[in-house]
Amino acid sequence: MEIEKKVKILSWIMLFFVTLIYYFANMQKVLVPGATFDEIQQAFNLDASSVTRLGAIFLCVYAAGQLVAGLLADRYSGTRVIIFGGLVFCVGSLLSAYTGSYTLLCFSRFMTGLGAAAIYLSMVKEIARVTGSSLPFWIGIATIIGYSGAITGATPFIAGVKHFGYERMMLVAGITTIVVYAGFLLTVSKMKLPPVCHEVKFSLSSYGMFFKRRHNIFLGGAIGINFGTYFALQSIIGKKFLQDFCNLSSESAGIVLTVTMIIAAVNGFILANLSRMAGNRRRPFLHFSSFGCLAGALMIFAAVLFDIKHPFLSVSGMLLLAFAGNVSPIFVALVKETNEEHRFGTVLSINNSFAYAVTAVFGSILGRLMDCYAPQVINNVSVYGRNSYLLVFGVLLLLIAISVIFSLFLKESYGKNIADKVR
Repeated sequence: MEIEKKVKILSWIMLFFVTLIYYFANMQKVLVPGATFDEIQQAFNLDASSVTRLGAIFLCVYAAGQLVAGLLADRYSGTRVIIFGGLVFCVGSLLSAYTGSYTLLCFSRFMTGLGAAAIYLSMVKEIARVTGSSLPFWIGIATIIGYSGAITGATPFIAGVKHFGYERMMLVAGITTIVVYAGFLLTVSKMKLPPVCHEVKFSLSSYGMFFKRRHNIFLGGAIGINFGTYFALQSIIGKKFLQDFCNLSSESAGIVLTVTMIIAAVNGFILANLSRMAGNRRRPFLHFSSFGCLAGALMIFAAVLFDIKHPFLSVSGMLLLAFAGNVSPIFVALVKETNEEHRFGTVLSINNSFAYAVTAVFGSILGRLMDCYAPQVINNVSVYGRNSYLLVFGVLLLLIAISVIFSLFLKESYGKNIADKVR
């Protein structure tokens, strides 16, 4: 009995450190270029395409890494994957502080994205193993902790950069990440790792099973587009748009981003509990995600179309996108309930990969769309005009419209596994 108690305590301590690593992974997603767009642009004399490329590098590697991470977590356990992925993430985070050249900065974002890719799916796998049927609740808690990293990467980090400089702030973030990772390693060294699941094979057929089930495509398409477009707005150009079009200061724009991140962090927990109170229904909340994102994008597009520079409409649209765009506890639960247990990590990895691929591709396109119209240079800062943002949010609307169509084909699980009934 004492041994069982010790194992349980160590498992929860391990999850604590894993969620803290996830906290820093979320912070890194928004630091470059989201929170530091102007600083990087000025430091290296870059155009918008080159700045947004930094975000695209991180997210492309992150998206591709998801595919491998899910399969590895299914076979070797999330703990083993985090041991190796966490090390790469720490190295990338530390290198991000040394920006002697643009090439080095690109490489550091590659390493950081590759390491971060191992964290989320592995964390979900371990939470599912430790918590069992209460998975949505604990995913909600982990989401709050994780998104607190994105919150820290907004207003507090922007203020820190202003007072201490970009390199010093990134160095502090990197060193703190290493300390947390060391705590994780120390805890794991005292645990017996989960057995290797030899049933999971490394083959293309493992991924092919995802596409044989149409429901996976509808679910991944709907939520992937919602989250991908919302996150591209938040992590790449949200702050820049508010400064350029709405004439907000860097600090005020940072506050808006912080609020969107707080909403994204808390709403997952709220929706998980509402889903439980509604008889573990999933579909209504996923429908809300698609239609809510569409409404938020329409609000921002209308503000740009009719040249409404007062921030109320644009900010309201961004807040709605933040609330509707992140429904991960419900999404993860439905993935688990519509697929076999030993395919859970792999299916989730493909869905996550698509979501971040949307962010990466849309994010890289953003810079090109913005550069279609030459910016004004004011106090050595490139300021993009209405036509640039009209293109950006026009494309955003088209993508979310596709998500709405996908969401109409989703099945209801009522919290039960319906893998044998879903095609």
